[in-house]
Amino acid sequence: MSLLTPKGVGAIATVEVSGPRAWELARTLFRPAGKPLPDAPELHRFWFGTLGEGAGDEVVLAVAGESTVEVHCHGGRRVVRWVIDQFLAHGCAEREPTRSVSVLDLLVRAPTLRTAGILLDQLHGTFDSAVRRILASPDLAGLPELARFASVGRHLVTPWKVVIAGPPNVGKSSLVNALAGYQRTVVSDVAGTTRDAVRVQLAFDGWPVELTDTAGLRDAVGLEAEGIERGRRVLSEADVVVWVMDGTSEKMIWPGDDIPVAKLVAIVNKSDAIQGWGPDANAGDARELMLVSAKTGHGVPKLVAEIVRCLIPDPPPPGAAVPYSPELADRVEAAVAATDRGEAVRLLRDCLTAG
Repeated sequence: MSLLTPKGVGAIATVEVSGPRAWELARTLFRPAGKPLPDAPELHRFWFGTLGEGAGDEVVLAVAGESTVEVHCHGGRRVVRWVIDQFLAHGCAEREPTRSVSVLDLLVRAPTLRTAGILLDQLHGTFDSAVRRILASPDLAGLPELARFASVGRHLVTPWKVVIAGPPNVGKSSLVNALAGYQRTVVSDVAGTTRDAVRVQLAFDGWPVELTDTAGLRDAVGLEAEGIERGRRVLSEADVVVWVMDGTSEKMIWPGDDIPVAKLVAIVNKSDAIQGWGPDANAGDARELMLVSAKTGHGVPKLVAEIVRCLIPDPPPPGAAVPYSPELADRVEAAVAATDRGEAVRLLRDCLTAG
């Protein structure tokens, strides 16, 4: 017996009882509101009634398999515990949920409809079926395709990290507010106003993103210097860095070699105030630039699209098998990299038992 729904308070909880005595116990503990339960379980049938002796508690009983029944009850912790105790008192053993329950747990925590849809596909067995097909193939055909969406699988619940960085007074905080759609950070003409990393949770095209505003990078002392150092640490963990430059400045200040960046999107902010600026103003630097105005919103949708393209250049189509957690993504990628077929097979089998 196990709790299929995530632990905690919810509207409804589901307790699964499986084994050769599952239907016998259901008939002992459950009283249907209408006709008595049949002698043998009828697959995919549902009954409303009362569980337990005396007043008991109203539940829905469902037949999920020849030797598996489900009790759908109120999701309060005490009610769920009481339902489980009813079966424990009649000889059932409580067990930890299987890995499919952790898919449910992830699904409950999915921050967007898009990632929830991917997790729902995996809950229905898409990933497991793909792994079994690969294991049944003599040459593990399909393994590279399975690893193709490993990066996406790592961020179905945990957001991608996008960091807004650049020199002081280029409009980083204004850009964060424009991307968020509301004033999340303080905007000021005084250099050094932002002294710590300010984070905001967003969704870009249905993908979860943690957007971070950092202190302007320059030589400084005191509290501002501490904020700049924290900003550099955040940069080292970023999936994408949006480097902001000032379109009203005579010189474009690019990141130095000492600033670690994963994927860089360079933009020129304050495009609404640019007068006579052009490629020649960049002193011959041929790197591609994107014009944006945090004030008017010009170029912001294009910037969002570019960030999404950098993060997810190859989004999975509906129904695709996706290694839906960081652990599974690591195993699948390790299986691709394995030089020994036996090691690859072991890693794939671990994907079916990992929880």
